[in-house]
Amino acid sequence: MDRREVSTSGVGMKRFLAVVCGCLAVTGLVAGAQSSTDWPTVVGDMGGMKYSPLVEITPQNVATLEQVWSASPGGPNPIVVDDVMYFHAEGNIIALNATTGAEIWKVPLADITEGTSVRRGLTYWPGDRAHAPRVLVTLTQGTLVQLDAKTGQLASEQGVMDLVAGIMDPFPGQNYAVAAPVAVYENIVVVTGRTGEQGRWGIPGDPRGFDLLTGKELWRFHVVPRPGEENFGTWGLDGWQDRRGPGTWQPMTIDTENGIVFIALGNATDQNFGATRPGDNLYAASVIALDVMTGERKWHFQTARHDIYDWDLNAPPILAESTVNGRTVPVVVQSTKMGYIFVLNRLTGEPIFGVEDRVVPPTDAVGDTAAATQPFPVKPAPLSRDSMRRREIAKISPESEKYCQEIYDQSVNMGPHTPYGMVPSLSFPGSTGGGSNDGGAVDPERGLIFQNVRNLGTIAQLTPMMSSGVLPSFSKTKMPFDYFVDLDGYPCNEPPWAEIFGIDANTGEIVWRSVLGEYEELTARGIPRTGTATHSGGPLATGGGVVFIGATDDGRFRAFESTTGREVWSTRPGFDSVDGWAISYQASNGKQYVVISGPEMVAYALP
Repeated sequence: MDRREVSTSGVGMKRFLAVVCGCLAVTGLVAGAQSSTDWPTVVGDMGGMKYSPLVEITPQNVATLEQVWSASPGGPNPIVVDDVMYFHAEGNIIALNATTGAEIWKVPLADITEGTSVRRGLTYWPGDRAHAPRVLVTLTQGTLVQLDAKTGQLASEQGVMDLVAGIMDPFPGQNYAVAAPVAVYENIVVVTGRTGEQGRWGIPGDPRGFDLLTGKELWRFHVVPRPGEENFGTWGLDGWQDRRGPGTWQPMTIDTENGIVFIALGNATDQNFGATRPGDNLYAASVIALDVMTGERKWHFQTARHDIYDWDLNAPPILAESTVNGRTVPVVVQSTKMGYIFVLNRLTGEPIFGVEDRVVPPTDAVGDTAAATQPFPVKPAPLSRDSMRRREIAKISPESEKYCQEIYDQSVNMGPHTPYGMVPSLSFPGSTGGGSNDGGAVDPERGLIFQNVRNLGTIAQLTPMMSSGVLPSFSKTKMPFDYFVDLDGYPCNEPPWAEIFGIDANTGEIVWRSVLGEYEELTARGIPRTGTATHSGGPLATGGGVVFIGATDDGRFRAFESTTGREVWSTRPGFDSVDGWAISYQASNGKQYVVISGPEMVAYALP
């Protein structure tokens, strides 16, 4: 294993678990998981498994699900605690009765602060002996709002926290955005910035720990190491100075037993040209494990060196537990835009199923040098397409095939990690990802990992730009469309265009794969089901053996049997569910509910 990929710090011998090849089995819920009735974080539990242990809904009865309520407007990524659903919609924070959908309270953010934009959901803090539970709202303008969970009123202490102070001083005129929900451990909140993808100079994406009750900053971790810090020098001699990012835009997860927060970081800037940052550029495109109390780095694992592909990590780290040679090992499951899944020891970062360094194509951009090799997981195998040959052009019609062939013949594809270059380059998966933007789910009872992907490429080439307004640089320009599609918008590569997978956590092997989504007009023409290409929305796993997922452009919400991948139910919630993921909880009437979020909240339950 290449030591540039993973290193450990501060892990004592008593906590070190040697990782050796052998039988692996998921053994139970991650430490700190939710109760069997709630959905208290946007990713289900503190470990992000997107798993509900509820068993009322099964493959045998799921087809009888009925819509029991809907609420408009809806919003992405709701949470549910004690039969109350919290979410944001149209500049409001809303609390609903999770059994009936009736509104309990609504707070217009404009009445509290100038910023009203919320990106990826809320965080619930259960309170302590002296403080009532709170709903924490991170605004993209760099503000944290704390609301009383029962009333919606501002918390008495630090109701509005300014997250900009101390990080914006060197960069007047720039905007510090917070796109990910904060992570909470005891009274510590961890905040990360989303810092953008272009510009040599700018706001750092450093994770910071704050005291929830005083607003005091407790620690800060430099995602671009400074002189004297570990891994300094991976940005060249001066590429580290005032470097914009890398930040994050995905939820963080926390191992509450060991006090570790896991963060999936974004790409280095400028995102497609790295002349100002020679080297591997740690900790860009890395999952990092930090001590939640101190910010000390435990370990890191970089999934893309010297990222010139826009390979920012687009999914939250998932925490689960496994058994290796009879020993229980906590693991992190990290999916990527490339359609890879890295399964790592949670305490050390060591790969469970192995990682290989493989030679990848060079770049022809003058002044830049691509990394010679990139890490590839041995298992699981890549889930999405990462290259393409001419004979693999889709043949849905002669006209479509001819059009796509002409575009293909004018582009370059050199296999996995083909960079955007000075001539049109075909990149698979596209820079918006093969692996979905919301990541996968884990069923700890059945030992299965679920992940949806799409197979869609991008054709683009580098064009001149000025980085931070002063440095010559390059950015990618897509051509002739955003993606490699024909005149009717269908992908030019042969189907399937979207799939969902079940992966055995014992072996890393793919257990099943099913086409996800349908273009009904193509089915009517006799073309086998192709799947509809999307990049947002992820699966929900349940104890009853059902996996729910939207994440399609055909407006359907589906259910698959966990162990076989057989589609057992689908419905139309009345909106395009591509950007919403499903949640499940037990309401006060004792019934299991499944909700798909989008322009509306739509709740389903058994009759």
